[in-house]
Amino acid sequence: MGTLWTPGGERDVPPAEPDPESDAETGSPSTAPAEDAGQTDPLRAAAEAIGVDLDSLNDEERAQLAAELDEMMAVRRQVGATPAAEMLANHMMRLFDLATIYLETEPPSFSDAATVIEAFRSMVDGLGERLGEHQTMLTEALGQLQMVFVQVKDANEAENPG
Repeated sequence: MGTLWTPGGERDVPPAEPDPESDAETGSPSTAPAEDAGQTDPLRAAAEAIGVDLDSLNDEERAQLAAELDEMMAVRRQVGATPAAEMLANHMMRLFDLATIYLETEPPSFSDAATVIEAFRSMVDGLGERLGEHQTMLTEALGQLQMVFVQVKDANEAENPG
């Protein structure tokens, strides 16, 4: 069973079951309501999970929703096939960017930058060798962040003594 992220949190999405009413040419699930109370319509379940009333959608909107959900599930499968170290390195570089954004604001937000840098450091230190080939690059990025933090703080204090 997969999950679907919604603003209200993660929602369980039942796995797609073969649907005899699906379009044989496109393989798209049928958007017709499930006749049998025991049968779960995956599109209906997914729509409910994200707060969409499937019955209020026309055929074109249902097809669009089905296509978007298929695409989202394909992305989830792709992410699931990517090694965790790769995904973590990507997210950690976003933390790197976030810390620099806080340091570039006027005035710099040192508290926020320090929080992000500490999170980055905790991940580098805590994961260590599990970061694989990314460990060295991330360790160097952490050093650069810490150095930039000190440089910006020193420059800010020189411009605004007291």
